[in-house]
Amino acid sequence: MLSYQHEYHAGNFADVLKHCCLLEILSSLAQKEKPFTIIDTHAGSAVYSLDDERLLKTGEAESGIKKLIQHINKSAIPSTVSLYLEKEMPFIQNDQYAGSPELEREFIRENDTLHLIELHPDAYRKLQDNMDSRKEKYQSIHIHNSDSFTTLNALTPPKIKRGLILCDPSYEDKDDFKKTALAMINAHKKWNTAIIAVWYPLLTRRQNEINQMTAALETAAKTGNHPCSIYKCELTLYDADRIPETMTEDKASHMYGSGMFIINPPWQLDSKMNETVEFLRGILNKQAL
Repeated sequence: MLSYQHEYHAGNFADVLKHCCLLEILSSLAQKEKPFTIIDTHAGSAVYSLDDERLLKTGEAESGIKKLIQHINKSAIPSTVSLYLEKEMPFIQNDQYAGSPELEREFIRENDTLHLIELHPDAYRKLQDNMDSRKEKYQSIHIHNSDSFTTLNALTPPKIKRGLILCDPSYEDKDDFKKTALAMINAHKKWNTAIIAVWYPLLTRRQNEINQMTAALETAAKTGNHPCSIYKCELTLYDADRIPETMTEDKASHMYGSGMFIINPPWQLDSKMNETVEFLRGILNKQAL
C-alpha cells in the first residue's frame, strides 16, 4: 500500500532475518555458472539512511542491525550471519543500511536478470537513483513502477527459468495475506522451478490470516503437478502472550516476530537458517526482556 514507508523500519529485526535468508539463497544461486532471474516484488528504495528521522523515531534499527553489531564480538558467528555482516558493513560504516535490491544487485552477473518492482512514487525514484549510481550492472536490472502482483504475473515464467521470487509486502490490510498466497500460488504454477521466498510478520491480531496463508502455500507446494519441498523459519522477540509492559498499545498490536516461507529451498538452507535463527534469538531477544 502507498502509505507504507520502509524508512521507519529499515534494519530492524525482521530485516535481519529476511536478509540473512535472502543472502543464503543468492549465494546458492551464484555457486553455479548457469544464469538466474530474480523478481523482487516489493523492492523499496534499496538503500536507507540510519540517520533518517523516521527511523530514529521508531528506534527499530537499534533492536536489529545495531543490536547485532554491539554483541557480535562476544559470540561465535554462524556463516550466514557472517555473510550478512560482510555485505552490510560497508553501508553501516556510512550510516546506511542495504535493502534487498542492493544485496541482489551485488550477486547478479552479466547474464543474470534482476526485476525490481516498486509502486510507491518516492521509493521508486530513490530506487532508480540508487541503481543508477551502480551502472556497471544496470543493463541487467529492470525497474518497474507498477503493481507488484500484476507485474509478477506478467513476468512469469521468465526466459531464464532458474531463479528467485522475493515477496515481502507490508501486510497493512488483512486481505494482503490472502492476496499474497494467491499471487505466490499462481507464480508457482507458472514457474514451478523458482525458489519463492515469502516474508511475513507475526502479529497478535492476524494469527488466523497468517496460518491460512502459510497453509495455502504449503498445500500448493506439496500437491499439484510439480510437488516440491518447503522450509519455514520464524524469529520471535518475545512470547506473543507476554507483551512487554514498556511497549505502547500500538506497538503491541504489531510484530512480535517474523517469518520466512520458502518454496523450493536450496540445499542446506534449512540447517543454516535454523542455526542463524537460534543465534539471532539469543542476541536480539536481549532488548525485549
